[in-house]
Amino acid sequence: MKKFRFRLETLLKFRKMEEEQAQIKMTEASMRLYKEQEFLNQFQNKLLGSLTLLSEEHAGSPTIETLKTFSYYIDKIKKDIIFQQEQIVKAEAYRQECLVVLEAAMKQRKLVDNLRKKQLEQYNIELLQDEQKVLDELGTQAFMRNKESE
Repeated sequence: MKKFRFRLETLLKFRKMEEEQAQIKMTEASMRLYKEQEFLNQFQNKLLGSLTLLSEEHAGSPTIETLKTFSYYIDKIKKDIIFQQEQIVKAEAYRQECLVVLEAAMKQRKLVDNLRKKQLEQYNIELLQDEQKVLDELGTQAFMRNKESE
């Protein structure tokens, strides 16, 4: 009997490749989100440090120039924090898009993989049936020879 051959093997390989690429994009998107969150943490730490430094300056006798400088710097950090929060929202949206693409790729690959498994099962059933036919034929021939020799 001929060897099992899945007609859609090329499609299965293509679907696996698509899934791997989707996994890579998902990983990259997760890394990007993580980095954006780290930047936000850095900005928040800068803000806290600046506010602490400002409160220490208030304990002494700060000049108007010092207060203005702190005010401008703190405003800039707050703007940076708002911008970074927007970047995080964008990165999370992109990660969600990548997740949807990955799930679709996995579904498509599993669909073809299940089809392959069904065809392999059918092939094995047919193989067993053919083997059983051969064994039945051999048994019949042996029975006939024994009957003739009696």
